[in-house]
Amino acid sequence: MADEPDTPRKRRFSFWRIIVSAIAYSWVVLLLSIIAAGAVAFLVYDNVVREGRPGPLVEVVIPPGVTGREVGKILENAGLLDRESFFRLAIRIDGANQIIRHGVYELPKGLSALQLLQLIYAGPDHSLTDDQIKITIPEGLSIAQTAALFPNPQAFVEACGNKDLIARIGISATSLEGFLMPDTYFFDKQPAEAAMVQRMVEQFEKNYRKLLEQMPEAGQYEKLKIVTVASLVEEEAKTPDERAKIAAVIYNRLDKKMPLQLDSTLQYALQKYGQRMLDQDKEADSPYNTYKHPGLPPAPIASPGMESLRAAMQPAKTNYLYFVSNADGKTHTFTTTLAEHRKAVARFRKEISQQRRELGQTQ
Repeated sequence: MADEPDTPRKRRFSFWRIIVSAIAYSWVVLLLSIIAAGAVAFLVYDNVVREGRPGPLVEVVIPPGVTGREVGKILENAGLLDRESFFRLAIRIDGANQIIRHGVYELPKGLSALQLLQLIYAGPDHSLTDDQIKITIPEGLSIAQTAALFPNPQAFVEACGNKDLIARIGISATSLEGFLMPDTYFFDKQPAEAAMVQRMVEQFEKNYRKLLEQMPEAGQYEKLKIVTVASLVEEEAKTPDERAKIAAVIYNRLDKKMPLQLDSTLQYALQKYGQRMLDQDKEADSPYNTYKHPGLPPAPIASPGMESLRAAMQPAKTNYLYFVSNADGKTHTFTTTLAEHRKAVARFRKEISQQRRELGQTQ
């Protein structure tokens, strides 16, 4: 059948059809934008502005010199807010530009970010005294490394084998490795090592429950597995935005029965922290040697922070199976195939060799 001739009438019809389609598309975009804006507005209203009903009191410590973001994080970790960003929004909305005073606050659950901000502006319930003990435990330390921070390291290690505390967490393990929450703690006097361990375990339980409230689907997985993965993420990740990707690589390799081959597990097994792993190290006879033994190590290798736990509960949706350090020493290149991984490794070695040559020339 012959094609219909291109008449002026047909061209006019096509023109108007294009115009009508463009208008319809614009309306759809506008409608979606309105819906999205409405959703954001409701989220802000529901979490920042709308007054809540006060519930149980939670004690939080706001140390000197913290930022609004850091205060929001303290409130989030205490289970008073779902996101620290809500507190920063409350500060912008309030506009009072008042000073946040450090001290001990007893704040009720169930309040909005604005209500919490007003209570904090009103001042602490108890002041931090000059002689108060402040103990900061960094993220990513093992029990042995944490114990070294205290007057009696052996007492700390022994306290980490407390069977009652292990049973309280509900894990099958011989120690609390991985379950000591990194944070800043305040005491009126130097705490005994056992008291410090108990406080850190209590903080872990509180933070873990908070994460499960945000990601209830993670409750179906064994706690020991999640914390073990989180500890690997903590040791391998150097930038926050890579945590979820590294968690994905770990889970993807486990699903495919591939050995994890992580240097961090060897460093833990051999106590060679910060050192480059050699080929002979990869032959170490240890259940933590993920070059020789498939699957996860038998227990965590460090105490992960909140973001590494979050990544272990909610890994990135990706098919990555490999990652290798970049020459900057912080970021990684993630790949899906062995061929891509080998190219990334070759590029890393070339860039590192160049850096070493340049360093040698400047010395």
